[in-house]
Amino acid sequence: MQSSLLTLARKTNSIIAHTAPGHVHPDDVHEEIMHTFMNLQKIFPRWVICTCRLMHKGFFYVSDNARELLGFDPGHLTSMLDGEEYFKRIHPADIEGYSKSLQLIAGLFQEEEPEERHKLRFIFNYRIQHPSGRYMHLHDEKAMIPLRNGLNLHFMLWRDISDETPFSGVKMAVYKDGHGNKKILEYDASAQAVSQLSPRETELLPLMKQGLSTKEIAHSLSISHHTVRNMRQKLFQKFQVNNAIELLNKITAPENIPSPGARYINEWKLPSAV
Repeated sequence: MQSSLLTLARKTNSIIAHTAPGHVHPDDVHEEIMHTFMNLQKIFPRWVICTCRLMHKGFFYVSDNARELLGFDPGHLTSMLDGEEYFKRIHPADIEGYSKSLQLIAGLFQEEEPEERHKLRFIFNYRIQHPSGRYMHLHDEKAMIPLRNGLNLHFMLWRDISDETPFSGVKMAVYKDGHGNKKILEYDASAQAVSQLSPRETELLPLMKQGLSTKEIAHSLSISHHTVRNMRQKLFQKFQVNNAIELLNKITAPENIPSPGARYINEWKLPSAV
């Protein structure tokens, strides 16, 4: 676990190195930008808005609804985003997918021209631990606002969507502003895992989705119910879930799964909070 957190920290630092040669100081922040953040909070009261602590050491803005919506005191959130505690709060089963997302983003930054990077918006879905101990399904958007002297102001919009959308695995998408908003990169951890299913597992999942019992599935596949139980247990381990409901929430019938992994795709409209 500790090595995974260290890997995350290294990948984050790698992205930061490609984003800006140095940290933005308080004097670089325009008053109107901070005013914009405060207005955004009024317009989107169900979102927590904050600047990126890793990119901006000299100042930090966090909307005052952080405690109400995410359970974090603004001061605690400031310190949490300044060190490893943030990574420690990510669900252990989501570390690998989150790390893969950062790896893809690092590669994208290397390909993008520096003057184009402020046009990128990143959207993540993963689980993070609430101060109460439960895990939230977090919708996490990250974006940049160009400042003078070629610097960027980095900010995030967070929202707990646990009650709106069942968690189905780590997801990441990158959009780019320009002639319309384009989704240029996408990663879906669950879809990638589905691509690694064995032929027999591919037959098993639709039957589980129909709600068939172990014996009914065994009869349908002409195998023993002990084999079915073993296959189910291996699927739970593969997708890091505890039961069939969690498994089926995380994946759908294989024939409905899109091609997995990261890929470039056609133009999409940006489903952004702002």
